[in-house]
Amino acid sequence: MRLNDKVAIVTGAASGIGRSTAQVFAREGCKVALLDVNQDGLNETLKSIGDEQALVAPADVSRTEDVKRAIDLAASRFGKLTTMANCHGISLLEDTRIVDVPEEVFDRTIAVNLRGIFLLCKYGVPHLKRAGGGAIVNLASTAALRGGGGTSYTASKGGVAAITRVVAFQNAAENIRCNAIYPGPVDTPMLQISMKKLGLKTMTSGPGIVPRIARPEEVASLISFLVSDEAAYITGAAYTIDGGATQH
Repeated sequence: MRLNDKVAIVTGAASGIGRSTAQVFAREGCKVALLDVNQDGLNETLKSIGDEQALVAPADVSRTEDVKRAIDLAASRFGKLTTMANCHGISLLEDTRIVDVPEEVFDRTIAVNLRGIFLLCKYGVPHLKRAGGGAIVNLASTAALRGGGGTSYTASKGGVAAITRVVAFQNAAENIRCNAIYPGPVDTPMLQISMKKLGLKTMTSGPGIVPRIARPEEVASLISFLVSDEAAYITGAAYTIDGGATQH
């Protein structure tokens, strides 16, 4: 199993890509701390993995004390922290055109989607250093490459891409890698919100694009590779997983 002896934080673990990532990590031998604000969803994820392999750490990732507590809990329970998969994110219905977005919607989106990544890396990197190195994967979005998402969401994911490069640059000498993934449409609860915001009933494809949306486990499999030792020379990289949409 490619993740034997790894201990991971997985955010957004109550559903969607985060849940699939936690499940794939566990199957690959990793111990997993499950973070999310959704306690019921976390418990469902835990049931699918087992409490010997995982623990639940309810947390609002925009809050310093929540992040520090969750990271310390994981390191204490499993003895170290080597891996972080930051899969959380919000996309609010009110997050539309810049002239219409309430300031509080912008602030909340940035707090969760970008400040959360900042806090997780700020307080997680020292643990990875103590473990002798490790790997971080942050979820950005193809919205940051195309500009078609909500104003706040797109801005936050552009920030995620930038902070990923910063963390990779600053910590390469410590054997800590940091990469970003840019998913396109993925079959998750967040996609339903985005479609409603855009007034769409279905997701349409186009020439040169795989004619379907991604499955969460497909993104999780890419994350699993990037945090494994097989990807030991990959850092500061950006991977799109969008059926080819951003190549055009």
